[in-house]
Amino acid sequence: MIDAIGKEFMETGLELTHVDFETKGAVAVICLNHPDAGNTLSRQMALDLFAAAKAARDDESIRAVVFSARGPMFSFGGDLKEFKASGTDPANLITTADRWHEAQYAFLTMPKPVVVGVNGMAAGGGVPMTLVGDIVLVDETARYRLAYTAAGLSPDGGSTWLLPRLIGLRRTQELIMENRELSAAEAVDWGLATRTVPQGSALESAISLATRFAAGPTQAFASARRLLHDSFDRDFLTHTGIETREIGANMTGADGQEGLDAFINKRAPVFTGTR
Repeated sequence: MIDAIGKEFMETGLELTHVDFETKGAVAVICLNHPDAGNTLSRQMALDLFAAAKAARDDESIRAVVFSARGPMFSFGGDLKEFKASGTDPANLITTADRWHEAQYAFLTMPKPVVVGVNGMAAGGGVPMTLVGDIVLVDETARYRLAYTAAGLSPDGGSTWLLPRLIGLRRTQELIMENRELSAAEAVDWGLATRTVPQGSALESAISLATRFAAGPTQAFASARRLLHDSFDRDFLTHTGIETREIGANMTGADGQEGLDAFINKRAPVFTGTR
C-alpha cells in the first residue's frame, strides 16, 4: 500500500531506493534500507534520507518520527568504496557529506519528536546518525564504533559537534583516538543512547514510543526541542527569557488549556498538537 506521502514522491518523480518511508497514523517511519551494502552512507542514501526527513518535517499531519534501519546492522558508516572511487578529488565526498548533514539537521530541528531505534552495528558515520533523536532505543546486542582514524580519516557526520555535547570531551576523544567499541549497555551508560530494548525489538519499540508522543502535546515537545538544542549557545538570562515566552505561548494555546483543564479536573487530556 502506498501512503499519501509515498504518492507525493511518485507524483513529483522522487524515488527512494535506499531508504524506506511509511506512515503509521501520525507517525512517519524512516529506515535506512540497503542492508546488502551494510546500510553504508552513499551519495544515494544521503539524497534519499534528506528527502524523507524533509517530507516528515514539512507534513503537518505527521506528529512524531521514527528513524531506524532494516537488516542486521544500523550502518557501517561511509561508503568507503565510493570514497575510494573518487580518488584524490574530494568533491564527491563533500557533496555526499553535505547531504548527510542536511538530513541530520532536518531531524535535529524538525518541530516534532524523533525516536531512533538502533539495531546491530553503528560504525563510522553511522554513530552520529543515531544521535539525531530525542530518545534513542538501542537493541541489547548493538555496538558502536567510530573507526574513522582506523581508515586514516578524521571524523565527520557531526561527530565532533554532537558527541562532546552528549558525553563530554574526554570520552569523545577516547572514542575517536582509540577507536573504542561500545556495547549497547555502555552506549546507554555513556549517554549515547537512552535505554536498551530486547534483541530484535528496536524498531517496534521506537514506533510504540513515537505513537505515544504523537498523541501528546507536540507543540510543547517542539518548544522543548528548540530550547534544549539552543541552550549551549545562550547565556542564562537570554535563554530563560526565551523559556518564558515559549511556556507562555504553550499555556495560552489549545493544548496548554486542555492540559491544565485535564489536570485540574483529574481526567486524561486529549491533545491536538495545536497552540
